[in-house]
Amino acid sequence: MRTCIGNQERIRVGRRTVITLRDLVPERGPIRMLIIGKTPLPESVKAGHYFQGSHGQFLWGELRRYGLLRTHDGECEDDGLIRHGYGITDVVKAPRASGDEPSAVEYRAGWPAVAAIIERLEPELLFWPYKGALDTVVRRVFGLREKARYGFNPKLNRLFGARVFAFGMPGT
Repeated sequence: MRTCIGNQERIRVGRRTVITLRDLVPERGPIRMLIIGKTPLPESVKAGHYFQGSHGQFLWGELRRYGLLRTHDGECEDDGLIRHGYGITDVVKAPRASGDEPSAVEYRAGWPAVAAIIERLEPELLFWPYKGALDTVVRRVFGLREKARYGFNPKLNRLFGARVFAFGMPGT
């Protein structure tokens, strides 16, 4: 087995071991923001860092543009999150190619770990890079038909116990 690089980790998914990205969260909260992704892309896992595809680079660029993220020279964006009072996780931890959607079972199985992070760290804001993932969690985990809108979603705040923001990735 090869050595993990960056933020990679090995996990068990069913009967197999996969390399994915570990949660990057502080030990205790409260934190300012928790970024909740759908599932890591294979190119991100290969690089050992979150959001390494074109959508991810757009996301990091927007966070920098709005003054929400600053990185040191040579530092990957995800490595600077905790310093800013942020964390990052995915609902489904097994990597998937873009367009390969996780099943309802995978969303339901992955949600308790995310919910535990939210409860433990008490983030002020839940930042969903993919609105569709937020909509799927609302529907598949909570059994509600409500769809999120891009931007802030005050109707979902009570459901998640924090402010909810759905980001608009290009092409989604």
